[in-house]
Amino acid sequence: MHLIIEKLGSTIDSRDYGLELAKFRKQSVAHNHQTEQFDNYDGAIRTGTTFGPRDLQATFKLNGDSHILLQLLIDELHQLFATKEEISIIDSRQPGKRWKAVVNSTYDVDYVNPQTGKFDIAFLSPRPYCESVGTTLDEFNFDSDLWQVGMNLPADRELIYRHTTNRFQIYNAGVYLDPEKLPLRILFKGASNNLTIRNKTTGETFVYSSSSGPNDTILLDRIQHFKNNTNIFTYTNHKRISLLTGWNDFEVTGTSGSFEIIFDFRFYYL
Repeated sequence: MHLIIEKLGSTIDSRDYGLELAKFRKQSVAHNHQTEQFDNYDGAIRTGTTFGPRDLQATFKLNGDSHILLQLLIDELHQLFATKEEISIIDSRQPGKRWKAVVNSTYDVDYVNPQTGKFDIAFLSPRPYCESVGTTLDEFNFDSDLWQVGMNLPADRELIYRHTTNRFQIYNAGVYLDPEKLPLRILFKGASNNLTIRNKTTGETFVYSSSSGPNDTILLDRIQHFKNNTNIFTYTNHKRISLLTGWNDFEVTGTSGSFEIIFDFRFYYL
């Protein structure tokens, strides 16, 4: 058992620092309830609930061949966990999921013996979700570390995220994906007039009230809309497309000739 840490473009195996992972735990989701109270009303009215950030806790043993080597490893350890940027943390027991987190505690190495130390360190994930290491544009192959069991991936159907027909289905293995809160990119490549993309499962419809040519690309990037890198939000109906958990039925109209539509996103899990 070990952690994989992605930091500033580098991928680091915690074992390379002499670290033996004794424990890695995730705090449960914190529920933040919004309420309002009124005169002459018993109790309160709940107006909504959000999930808070997640606390992650790791316990490491630090092993050196000598007390001097242990001191050098401690210095390297301070360099590893000193960062103002988010890092990604992957538990080797679940290699297909990663947490975006920041270091959220100081730590002090307690000596077990002159060659061995032990310490606890806390991380904070600003989001309550971990995300899939792979994206929908990666091959769904369990021989790689991009995917794993326990990710709600269907075994009876092939997952396809590039389509060339007007009706198709898109599978979301994770939580409800709202592009206002989580990344989702939809790319349409081809000719169209009044392009309409409809998620029939959610009832949401995106409309581009103009045209595109055979070599043009229309991009829905979260809640922003582009045509060949030029913002076209003014010429759309200002709507976004979200994805429910499971299968989502789509219909595309206004196309002219051959086209391709691509869905690029990760899966998010509690």
